[in-house]
Amino acid sequence: MQRDYQQNNKSTQDTLLIQMGKRLAMIREHSGLKQIPFAEALEVSQGGYNTYERGQREIPVRVLRSLYAKFNVNPVWMMTGEGSPYNRDTVDLYHEVTNQVDAFIVRENCQVEPDKRLKLIRFLIDYAEQHGEFTEEIAEKYLRSAI
Repeated sequence: MQRDYQQNNKSTQDTLLIQMGKRLAMIREHSGLKQIPFAEALEVSQGGYNTYERGQREIPVRVLRSLYAKFNVNPVWMMTGEGSPYNRDTVDLYHEVTNQVDAFIVRENCQVEPDKRLKLIRFLIDYAEQHGEFTEEIAEKYLRSAI
């Protein structure tokens, strides 16, 4: 029984490491860097970095900190896959959503009460934070159905 538990626990850990490695590779590819320059930016050896990306070794906290500091990677997403891969400044997100809502209202020549405008903005910010993305297409689709 103990052996089965240990074997299942190891299997789960291996799966988590592999998933983290895939997320790490995705960040590296998005950065446009090959493994060696990316490893250098994180201040780890290429061989060590390679073991993280393949899911063979756990990514140390200092590397997670470097990903956050140098590439704006969300550490929660890196470890769990939940949320957005990149940290977004809430103020920037608020401005982006507000601009999209206001541009839609002007473009469509809509009359929207201030309270409803605020609810639209809040909904889109919540959506962006939950799904890790916000695009003009998402805003357009939602606003067309809500107004």
